[in-house]
Amino acid sequence: MSHRLLRRLLTVAGAALAGLIAVAGIALASGQAAVVITHGVSMNPVYYQGDLVIVARASSYSVGDIAAYNLPGKGEVALHRIIGGNPDGFIFKGDNNQSTDPARPRGDELVGRAVLHIAQGGLWLETLTSPPVLGFLAVALLAGGGAATTRHRRKQRRATVSRHINTRPGPHQFLGSLPSSLRISAALAAVFAATGMTLGVLAWSRPVEEPSISHVKTGTRMDFSYTADVGSSPAYDGTVAKSPDPVFRKLANTVEVQFTYHGEPGTMSVKADISAPGGWHTTIPLAGPATFTGPDHQGKVTLDLKALDAKAQAASAVTGLPAGQLTIVVTPEVKTTTGADFQPGLKLTLSPLQLALAGGTDTLTAADTTTTDQTAMTPRMIGFNGVGITAIAARFVSAILLLAALVIGAIIVVFARRTAPADEAAAIRRRYAAMLVRVHPMPVPQGRPVIDVTTFATLAKLAERYGLLVLHWARSGVETFIVQDENITYRYRPGAEPGQAHPQPEPVAPEPAHVAVHPEQ
Repeated sequence: MSHRLLRRLLTVAGAALAGLIAVAGIALASGQAAVVITHGVSMNPVYYQGDLVIVARASSYSVGDIAAYNLPGKGEVALHRIIGGNPDGFIFKGDNNQSTDPARPRGDELVGRAVLHIAQGGLWLETLTSPPVLGFLAVALLAGGGAATTRHRRKQRRATVSRHINTRPGPHQFLGSLPSSLRISAALAAVFAATGMTLGVLAWSRPVEEPSISHVKTGTRMDFSYTADVGSSPAYDGTVAKSPDPVFRKLANTVEVQFTYHGEPGTMSVKADISAPGGWHTTIPLAGPATFTGPDHQGKVTLDLKALDAKAQAASAVTGLPAGQLTIVVTPEVKTTTGADFQPGLKLTLSPLQLALAGGTDTLTAADTTTTDQTAMTPRMIGFNGVGITAIAARFVSAILLLAALVIGAIIVVFARRTAPADEAAAIRRRYAAMLVRVHPMPVPQGRPVIDVTTFATLAKLAERYGLLVLHWARSGVETFIVQDENITYRYRPGAEPGQAHPQPEPVAPEPAHVAVHPEQ
C-alpha cells in the first residue's frame, strides 16, 4: 500500500472519527441521548455493576424495552425493563427484582431506550474522566506536539552545524511544511484538545450534582357531589338528579352526599349543621369516626329532607319563629395523623320546593394548600446561550475529545516524520512551490550587485514585495534561488554562509563582494 493511499485512508478515518464525536456531542448536549453507568444488581444478568449503557430518546416504547427514567427527587435515573402499562404510565421492573417499580413514568418523561451496552465501560469512563487522567492526556498531547516540533528543529540545527546555515524557522514552519490533509487534521486536533480541556475544567471544577430548591405545593383537598333518584319526569333528562342541579322535593326527599378526601391519612367523622333565618340552629351527626391509612378516602352520607324539615318545624312551634328557608352545611371533620385538622363544608339551602347548592360550582371543592421549599440534588448543567450539557456528560465528551486529539496528533507526528523532506532545499521546494520557477543555470550580468540573504524566508518576502517570482536551478549538487530586481540580484543557497566562497562559481567574471541581509524581525 502506497504512502499516499495510506494517508488518504487515515484522513478519512480521522474525519469519520471527528464526525462520530461531533454527532455524539450534539446528541448528548441536546438531550437526545444520555450516558448511564449501572449500579446495583437489579438488572443482572443483562447488566452488571459498572457497565456503561447509552440510551437514546425514541418516538414510542413498548413492553420488553429496557429504558431509563428519572427517579423523582433523587437526581438519578433507573434503567429497568418495561413490563406493562401504556404511554400514559409505564410499569417498570428490574430483571433481578421481585417487585415492580413504584413510579409510573409517562412515555414523554423517559430519558431513552438502551441502544448500546459496553461491559464495564462505566469503570473505564470514570477512570478516563478522573482529574489525573485528564491532566495526563492534556500534558501528553502538548508534549507530543512540542516533541515533534523539537525533533524537527533539532534536525534542522544539526544540518545547520554541518552545512553552516544561519536559518531561524518561524513557529509556523513545521505545520506549514505538512501536506494540506495533515494541516487540516492538525487544526482539528487543536480544536478537539481546546474543547476537551475546556469541558474537562468546567466538568471537574465542581461536583456533578448540585442542590436545587423547588417549590412544592402540599395540602389537603375535599371534592363534594350529591345525587338523588328522581324517577322519570319532564324535570330532568334522566332518572337521577346530580350536583350542581337542584333537587325538587316533589320528586325526591332523600339526597346522597358523596365526598372524596386527598391528603394525609387520619380519622374522619361527618356532621350536618342546620340553621334558620330566625337564629335557630342544630348539629346532627351523620357518620361516626372512620380511620383510613391511604392518601385518599371516599365516603357518603344520606340527607332525609323530610326529617330535617320536620325538626325545623318542631323548633318553630316551640319558639314561635317561622322556620323559613333552612341552611344545611355538611362537614366532614378530618384529623390527620400529624395532628392537623381539616373541616371543609358543603353548603346547601332547603326550601319547601327544593334543595339547592348555595354558591357556584367552585364550592364543590375545598382545599387547604401550603407551599413548601424542598431541596434536592439535581445534575449540574454546563451551558452557554441556552445550550447546556450535564457535568457527567461533559466529562465523558471531554475524555473522548482529548483522546481523539491525542490519536490524531500521533498520526500527524508519524506522517510528518515519514514525509519530512530530506534536506532544506526539498523543504523549500515543497513549502514555496507556488512561487518557484525552475530555469537553467544563468550568469549574473557584469557589474550587477549580488546580495546573499541568510534565509529563504527573506528571499520570499523580497519576491512578494516586488511582485516577482523566485528563479531556481541546481548544478553540481548546489541549488540556487534568486530574485532579480531592476538593479540587484538577491540570492539564497542552502548550506552556504554569507561571504563564503561558493563551491561552484557561476560562469561569469568575478562577482562583487557579497552583502548579508538578515530577515526582518
